[in-house]
Amino acid sequence: MDISIRDTGLFGHVDVTLDPGDTFSSEAGALFKMSSNTQLETAVRQRGPDGGGILGAAKRLLGGASFFLTHYSSKDGQPAKMSFAPTMPGDCAQIEANRECRWYCTGGSWIGCGGEVRIETEFAGFKKGFAGGEGLFYIVCKGRGPILISAFGKIHKIEIDGEYYVDSGHVVAYQDSLSVDVGNASGAGFSGFITSGLVGEGFVMKFKGKGTVYTQSHSPTSLGQSVGPTLPERS
Repeated sequence: MDISIRDTGLFGHVDVTLDPGDTFSSEAGALFKMSSNTQLETAVRQRGPDGGGILGAAKRLLGGASFFLTHYSSKDGQPAKMSFAPTMPGDCAQIEANRECRWYCTGGSWIGCGGEVRIETEFAGFKKGFAGGEGLFYIVCKGRGPILISAFGKIHKIEIDGEYYVDSGHVVAYQDSLSVDVGNASGAGFSGFITSGLVGEGFVMKFKGKGTVYTQSHSPTSLGQSVGPTLPERS
């Protein structure tokens, strides 16, 4: 399997080439071109004994992904080529997962995965879901193989060894080796809440430990809050 990130920046996309025997899974709708020898199979579950089912598909929907998954392979024994693009304009990135940790992908950031990577959906909790601005459910990837993620705007990879704060709505993905909490940017208590409000910064995701976090330069939620009031009412 060969994966190439193309057109990094505002309109990034990903080219994937599958050798015979390779498989790749993505959310339905991410594909925008493919070679004629590409085999497609759309289902509500991943391949394999732990692929989930209707319940797993419903949980993915809550996690910001599609209800359906599409599985790709070669149908004639020759390399099959395909390209994927995210919904929001921005960068794409590849994570090479191993069995030592799991990756949490926030709402809408997961594009697809290959190899032995399995996906499931996990409840983030009301605190992280509402105050953290990343959605109530995360897509969780585990196993060995490539994971493709996307960001709104530029994507940044941050290696953490200690503590690090990321503004709400800007987290794309992170390793489960990190503990995560939500709090005010300027500290705990009433004074911290007031200071955060005065400087225009609200809640932040507080990471602690050693691991990797991917962030995005822009927040889809902030964009919606800015543009939404200017749109005409639906008739």
